Amino acid sequence: MRLIISLGLLHATLMFLVYFFAAQHPIYISLLLAVALLVSFLLLRKQYKRHQTILLSLDHGLQSLRDNDFSVSLNHQKEASYNSLIDAFNQTSDKLRDERQRLYQREMMLDKVLNASPMVTILVDHRDTIIFTNNSAQQAFELNGSIVGCQWTTLVKSLAPEFQHALNHHGESIFTLTDSQGTRQAWHVTNSNVTIHQAPHQLFLLKTITQELSKQEVVTWKKVISVISHELNNSIAPISSMCHSGELIAKNLDEPKLNRVFNTISRRVNHLNDFIKGYATLTKIKLPNKHPIDWQTLTEQLQTLYPFTLTTPLPDSTLHADLAQLEQVFINILKNAHEADQTKNVSMAFKDTSNALEITINDNGSGMSAEVIQNALLPFYSTKHSGTGLGLALCREVIEAHQGKLVFNNRAQGGLCVLFILPK
Repeated sequence: MRLIISLGLLHATLMFLVYFFAAQHPIYISLLLAVALLVSFLLLRKQYKRHQTILLSLDHGLQSLRDNDFSVSLNHQKEASYNSLIDAFNQTSDKLRDERQRLYQREMMLDKVLNASPMVTILVDHRDTIIFTNNSAQQAFELNGSIVGCQWTTLVKSLAPEFQHALNHHGESIFTLTDSQGTRQAWHVTNSNVTIHQAPHQLFLLKTITQELSKQEVVTWKKVISVISHELNNSIAPISSMCHSGELIAKNLDEPKLNRVFNTISRRVNHLNDFIKGYATLTKIKLPNKHPIDWQTLTEQLQTLYPFTLTTPLPDSTLHADLAQLEQVFINILKNAHEADQTKNVSMAFKDTSNALEITINDNGSGMSAEVIQNALLPFYSTKHSGTGLGLALCREVIEAHQGKLVFNNRAQGGLCVLFILPK
């Protein structure tokens, strides 16, 4: 605007001079016109360069935005006509920078959530290439290196047949696998199609449901036990009362055979009543009252009941657990180990990891068959003639109440290894 005003005044002055003095001083007027033209040319050239500089800055700024560099901002110019355009550019750059920061924070949060999730997450693109996995995927496939960038089909072919069938099935499915510790794990798989950046992808979500099924199984057993206990108690009470009345009548009749009959019925009723009370404890286990465990005192007390050899030092880390419940678990496991091992050569070992304490109790008995290992923790299941099938079921209930895990494995050199894992 200033340039236009300046040139307008200059041209008006020249026209005035030409009009009044051209006839009297033609040479001076010609020189003055030449100087005016030169000044106009220099001013226009300067203004042109200034416009070119501003346009070049805008061009470089737009290229930076195109390259996802939103840190660029332009300074205001002396030409006020460009300042509104520069303000619009700076506002756009600031908004894009803030938006990218928000997207980055959301991406980081999503990445942390997915990696902390126990659910296995795998994303495969349309070229059959794995482009994303979380930490749970590495653990589930038991691989040392990252599987990102690998071919999905090749990886699936290296897995167990049950795993392959579940992953190749579109939609939802459930399958079971035996892990490295010999424990069967139940898995739920979801295979769905998703579109990302207008390209088709496959999303695989895998979650182990063994613990959920185990909890539901325990709940079902407790309901069955409660119903059976209720019905049996309703029958035992009148039988016991009638038996007592019969014993009194038999004494008055002085009939020895009748006394023996009623005594036998009474003993069996009392045995059945104790049997029911034992199973009722399975449905009434309290939540653990956790306190720090003194391993030195606990192991010394256990040694007096069922001697064993301690093959590792006692753990240094602190474990919070219910001492009474944990002691009962040790007593049941050690009692079974002594009954299975005629040499009584039972050992106990501790392994302290970063987030859990692993305790193993080994014996040199005959071990367990695959069927017994699979059913050992079920209520009512026992291989002993006088067994109630209650001890190991109670052990399982206590360990799982501590968010732990109880595992049975046959030892290669003979005997059984009982492993229970307790989180810290």
